Amino acid sequence: MTSDPTKFLDTGIPGLDHVLGGGLFQRGLLLVFGPPGAGKTTLVFQMAFHAASAGRPVVYIATLAEPASRLIEHVGTMSFWDARQIGKRIFLESIYPLVRRSLADLTSALIETARSHGAKLLILDGLTTIRDLHPGSAEHRYFVHEVSAALAALGCALVVTTAEVPDMHGSTPPEFTMSDAVVELGHPDRHRRQVRALRVWKNRGAPCVLGSHALRITAEGLTVYPRFETHPLPAAAPPPAERLSSGQSELDAMMAGGLPGGSITIAAGAPGTGKTLILLHYLVEGARQGQRGLLVSFREPYRDLVAKARSFGLDLDGPVKAGLITVLRRLPADIVADEVLAQVLDELGRTGAARLCADGLSELDRMIADEQRRCGVLACMAEHVRARGVTALLTWETGQVVGPELDFAGSPLEVLAENVLLFRYVEFQGVLKRILSVLKMRGTAHDHSIRQYEIGGEGIRVLAPEESAEGLLTGIARLASERRVKRRGTGPGRRGEAT
Repeated sequence: MTSDPTKFLDTGIPGLDHVLGGGLFQRGLLLVFGPPGAGKTTLVFQMAFHAASAGRPVVYIATLAEPASRLIEHVGTMSFWDARQIGKRIFLESIYPLVRRSLADLTSALIETARSHGAKLLILDGLTTIRDLHPGSAEHRYFVHEVSAALAALGCALVVTTAEVPDMHGSTPPEFTMSDAVVELGHPDRHRRQVRALRVWKNRGAPCVLGSHALRITAEGLTVYPRFETHPLPAAAPPPAERLSSGQSELDAMMAGGLPGGSITIAAGAPGTGKTLILLHYLVEGARQGQRGLLVSFREPYRDLVAKARSFGLDLDGPVKAGLITVLRRLPADIVADEVLAQVLDELGRTGAARLCADGLSELDRMIADEQRRCGVLACMAEHVRARGVTALLTWETGQVVGPELDFAGSPLEVLAENVLLFRYVEFQGVLKRILSVLKMRGTAHDHSIRQYEIGGEGIRVLAPEESAEGLLTGIARLASERRVKRRGTGPGRRGEAT
């Protein structure tokens, strides 16, 4: 044996090496299984071209009677496909007639093919065909063992695909127990929508990451988004000592000087209360001071955000073109939180943003299909933001426009929020008015008053304290001097008693 048996080969598939716990053993056997359309062939070809680009010869063996031209027609549309590698470092072979004969002849042919090309990776695409033509389990086990052992001696890794799914309550096909690593591809239903997912069943001698991980297939190939809880935290950066201005002086004064550096603040409120606008104030003010910002938007497209900012006297487009503000827009449909949060971390690292805004945290919360994961995912997000010394301002939409209930149980405010700004409508003397309050600030003094604010041509303007009223946070306010009178009796000589 000419190679180190503990050395990993990188797969070239973003995120896969992480969940495998390091990659694929260079002399190992990787089994990839899943139903038709799950992405098995795309995955192995993406691995093949990555290996070829690193100078490692690859042999691809198709067990089906499908001509190579049809295969190239489909997979050849992917951006990783490099026709120059075909016949040079990637060798396509179809052995369907040989599969029909005997497993002994097939074993010898596979070993000789790998040896003649000096292959470091051999892909056997379609083990199900071999099982159908040679159903004997003992013969099948011997075939898998002989091929994998011979290739290991040649310093060649073996990747096998199959559409067979093991019965967890019955007999397990031998290739599942004999493989060094087993990866499942699928598209399970989650809340009435199908999403692609990848699961690592095992990877011998490697700290693989268990659980279901989000998977995306695009024109660039497969990308795995590991469960967000498994992302390693970066070395903690010291939080900024200064407070960061919200872009509105009266609101800064209510927060004792602005948002505490390295903290997470949630602006919670009903639709139309100006939550997006306060984000724009915050980002534009940061750009004015030369601080980079990242805006994650789940609702409004970029052109609408620019138009909204302009209508309130704020220039968003200029700082974006100057590279001071980055806008990442993701529609909530058909995406999962792990994918979005991975992109947010990438953008924070790439841009070095000091300010982070997410418009529509409730949408992100709904992307976490498993309710038991929600607290963990959001807590990890908060830790990553704090570890980077980023100061975040996020919006959360409350369900009630006007009313007496303020229940944040089960919402991200329980996990994420060190600071909470509450934006509300209040019915006051027959007119709807907007009010805000600093509901919470962890470890710092703040203004506890309830302020009215206006939205005009210059954006949000927080007004100075005025005459107090009762019931502002319930949404139905009255002056302190107002009293309701309840008549307790109407008999002679009795007066109504005030309450």
